[in-house]
Amino acid sequence: MKKYLPILGKLLVLLICVLACWLLYDKLKRYSMEEIIDSILHIRHRQLVLAVILVVINYVILVGYDWLAVKAIHRRLPFPRICLVSFAGSAVSYNLGALLGGTTVRYRLYSAWGFHPIDIVRLVLMLAVTFWIGALGLAGGVLLFADVHVPPGIGIDQSQIRTLGAILLGICLLYLFICWWAKGRAVRIFKKEFALPTLHIALAQTAVACADLVAAAACLYVLLPQHSALSFADFLPNYLLAQVSVVLTHVPGGVGVLELILMHIIQGVNPKRLFGAILVFRVLYYLIPLLISVVMLFIYEFRLRRRTPEEIAEDERETEELPEKLPESRRPSPDSPGQR
Repeated sequence: MKKYLPILGKLLVLLICVLACWLLYDKLKRYSMEEIIDSILHIRHRQLVLAVILVVINYVILVGYDWLAVKAIHRRLPFPRICLVSFAGSAVSYNLGALLGGTTVRYRLYSAWGFHPIDIVRLVLMLAVTFWIGALGLAGGVLLFADVHVPPGIGIDQSQIRTLGAILLGICLLYLFICWWAKGRAVRIFKKEFALPTLHIALAQTAVACADLVAAAACLYVLLPQHSALSFADFLPNYLLAQVSVVLTHVPGGVGVLELILMHIIQGVNPKRLFGAILVFRVLYYLIPLLISVVMLFIYEFRLRRRTPEEIAEDERETEELPEKLPESRRPSPDSPGQR
């Protein structure tokens, strides 16, 4: 039965994608193609320029994911290579899914640079933790402290918003507390050991993921009609819900899922204008970075295949494991036998 699980998983993802596209078609069939194209043309040049700037800022922020993950597993890597693997891995992951695209790209590059498969697995897990801690912390903070109007379609009563926000933010704070308590040591949970980062890395993870999600949401928000009454504080929780749904369904690029959820829960924006903004957002945030990353990967793959033995040895020295820094309480004293 286990050998059929991957096939069933792929079929389920395909079914979700087809269902989402069908529901999206049912929602948009009242509009003609000319109306949708007209909604795209209504986006002003100033909005496009601002969206492009936010996309660049967001992909710069994404470098923090891989940089922190490399530090968390006590490895080192030249910063230009971190930028390459972050940009290529993120762009491919957004379009093809984390499992099908992003992880494969990262495994190819990190393994070529001398990383052990176990280290790559730990690194990818750290990337996932960074996203979820940031998403939970940001959503919890917004729901708890901001005056958010939640549409009736979500199924959550307005009085329950603060409670939900406190729970989500509490999970994020619990993770930070455990990292502070563990001080970089592995923690045993359900008879399995989990390596945790230090508190300063965990705080940086939360900050990077929050900044990433805010910048991505802002990129789509600036493309919405300027006369809409939707505030960014109201838009942000809806965007977070859509992105979390995309991650959970594993649909490549969230095709149909992102559009369907946003168009179902966002109020106060003309549906065809909202759909036009999402299409432009997909081109700027998904497709153009994917094309650039494909060219970069092709060039770098060509260079990898032409490496000399000396260059391979240099790569291994540049990515060697760093000595783990022990907290003060665990360091040997000058008078201990090991120091004499």
